[in-house]
Amino acid sequence: MSLTTSLRDALSHHGIALDVRYALRVLSRQPGHTLVAVLTMALGIAAATVLFSVVNGVLVSPLPWPDSDRLVRVSETREGGNNRFPQMLTNASYLALAQESQSLSAIAAFRRERLTLSGSGETERLRVAAVTPSLFPLLEAAPLVGRRFEPHEEREPLVALSYSLWQQRFNGDEGVVGKPIQLDGRPYTVVAVMPRDFDFPDRDSQAWVPYYVPPVLGDNPNTRAIALFSAIGRLSPLATPDQATAESTTRARTAPDLGMVGIAVYGTRGAATVTVVPWHDAMTDEVRPALLVLLAGVGLLLAAATANVASVQLARATSRRREAAVRSALGAGAGRLLRQLLIENLIVGLAGGAIGLAMAAAFHQALPSLLPEDFPRLDAIAIDLRVALVALGLSLAAGLAFGLMPAWQTRRVDLVTSLSEDSLAPVGGGARSRLTRVRALVMAVQVAIACVLLIGASLLGRTFAALLDADRGYDPSNLLTAELSMPDEAFTPERRAQILAGLLERLRSNPAVHFAAYSTTLPLIARESLMGFSIPPRGGSSEATQVQAMVRMVSPGYFESLGMRIVAGRGFTETDTMTARPVIVVNRVLADRYLGRNPVGQELPPNASGGEGNPSLVVGIVDNVRIRSATDEPQPELYFCALQRRAGFGSSVAYLTIRTAADPHALVPTLRALVREQGDMVALDGVTTMGDRLVASLSQPRLNAVVMGAFAFFTLAIAGVGLFGVLSYSVAQRSRELGVRAALGATPGTIVSMVVRQGLTITVAGAAAGLVAAYWLSRLIAASLYGVLPGDPVSFAAAAALLILVALVSCAVPAHRAARVDPQRVLRAG
Repeated sequence: MSLTTSLRDALSHHGIALDVRYALRVLSRQPGHTLVAVLTMALGIAAATVLFSVVNGVLVSPLPWPDSDRLVRVSETREGGNNRFPQMLTNASYLALAQESQSLSAIAAFRRERLTLSGSGETERLRVAAVTPSLFPLLEAAPLVGRRFEPHEEREPLVALSYSLWQQRFNGDEGVVGKPIQLDGRPYTVVAVMPRDFDFPDRDSQAWVPYYVPPVLGDNPNTRAIALFSAIGRLSPLATPDQATAESTTRARTAPDLGMVGIAVYGTRGAATVTVVPWHDAMTDEVRPALLVLLAGVGLLLAAATANVASVQLARATSRRREAAVRSALGAGAGRLLRQLLIENLIVGLAGGAIGLAMAAAFHQALPSLLPEDFPRLDAIAIDLRVALVALGLSLAAGLAFGLMPAWQTRRVDLVTSLSEDSLAPVGGGARSRLTRVRALVMAVQVAIACVLLIGASLLGRTFAALLDADRGYDPSNLLTAELSMPDEAFTPERRAQILAGLLERLRSNPAVHFAAYSTTLPLIARESLMGFSIPPRGGSSEATQVQAMVRMVSPGYFESLGMRIVAGRGFTETDTMTARPVIVVNRVLADRYLGRNPVGQELPPNASGGEGNPSLVVGIVDNVRIRSATDEPQPELYFCALQRRAGFGSSVAYLTIRTAADPHALVPTLRALVREQGDMVALDGVTTMGDRLVASLSQPRLNAVVMGAFAFFTLAIAGVGLFGVLSYSVAQRSRELGVRAALGATPGTIVSMVVRQGLTITVAGAAAGLVAAYWLSRLIAASLYGVLPGDPVSFAAAAALLILVALVSCAVPAHRAARVDPQRVLRAG
């Protein structure tokens, strides 16, 4: 009778309740074995459930807005440009699309900003989204209290509060609507409170203010203004993203030319190319590859757990052959025996699934603290009905998987042989039986899976370490950073310069401070200023050179505090004041690209420093700094001395950099006290070390390495325990053979080597298959690697060596037991 026929017969018989009670009794007779099997499956199901809940919430679930599949991100690049802002749109293209578009029924612009909330209560820095009035209608978002922004109010000082800010700061008082609050020292009228679940563009948004998109051409036709922002659109009915991309590109190319400001931003005057992609894909494009890799990893983990339980169940099936023979002799058909085995294993699988689901639900509570702060769609991750059904399906599939294997072994019961043989294998038969070969194959599969996961964990772990240790052009150790906000409405540029000078003086007098400085931006901060200018022809050329560079305004001591390397000339000093000659420091990329081999001492025209005063003198070259990540290509940079700004410090936000002699955290109370002395309108935010900023920026690769490492560790433990079980069972089954060998003169060392050789054969075969599989699969994560190649020999060799080591440890106890077999006792028993 075939297994298929037996399975059909099993399902057609009655008495399932009786079989369930019998299965529970059988499982309760071996509580240790049952508990290990259930917990093994529970851990595998829990890991798979948690990761599937993340994938389901982030990649599968629809966005929380009506017809969210019609929402798209609209972005722009320039042909031949540097594509430094690939997810942004310019005001030129936006206005062209907003005026007329067949494929987009609506479009809205938004920018993330920080504003200082003052007045009643403690001064607080808010995460604010500046949005065009078209945003709320586009998303079909209705306020909980109040009204939306009107189209003509894009320049008005209005604000819509988030539900959380409304509750925490204003105690949920509906009377706040219509009243003014102070943002950056300016009165903004509250017009709305948004619902609790409204979190556009991200869950950190605390308020929304109107945003005005300026035209490219102002009153002076010789000047052009460029604005960069994010944009969201809604597709017209029947329109596709590809159609919207083609039409939007055509319309954007009819917009006014950006001129020199466009060159400063994109490095080219090339034609615009607008890209329209589904908003859901745009939100998740950075995490999708990592999630799919981790999902494959947890699939391998679950496969290893299932194989482990299947291996143990195969061993039990062998020891229960006499039971099956007796039941068969008493009239039980093959279908009834098959049903009994399937029910037992389904109970194990479902019990593991139930415990695993409970473990996943408990772990889910800690998930927000483990995922990166900017992880998309975190609120959509939940253990819902779909996730629970998947966990149930995995439990049933696992129960069937490790239930069918012993069922296959017992599908034909030889009554005479089974009833006449004892529990020990015949001499020489245990190692050559079909069942032994099947169990060895299952174990080899576990080893192969462990090998693949170990190599993946090693590659991702070494990537994280390489990113952490990469040379970014500055030294993050012992460096305290902070953001100091001084709103334009409350502080003149001259007053800001005075406050900053006083703070630096007080900080530098502290013995724990080596250097202290301020600047308009920092590495790892998404705050960029760009400039384009021309320098006279040089080197025999007849044409002026067009320079595009990022601009940094810094105080003296900035390079020293940040740990940047000055490769030629000098940095800024306290003598570089408004009465001294204007000076500039450039980075190596700008010097090599535009100024030649030795630019120190060269003059740059006044437009290189914003048109202020006389030509500027290049006094130094600093090494390149990678602003966002270690994988970024360094960009040309100009550094201006803040002390030479005639109007004072023009930026409302200054970033402090304080290099300390010891732990920078010890200086935080002192810094906060100094800032409080400057008044309520001076807000201190983002007080953290540069090392912490760096680690936070690497949260995604760190998460990948940790999760894959956990999968690999658990799978390695499963493989080790499984190998121990296989060899222990083999020794118990072959005790008669081992006794005969000992009686014929085999030494304990010979017997030990035989058992170890059996374990190593399985391990080496599995490791070889795993190495081959990992070699090909590692190509799938090549884009996520840094500082290590997919075929890294160190990772491959380390994984193989660790597997061999675990195999030797797993062999130790069974081999010791085999060497202590008493041949006289075994032969008397035989």
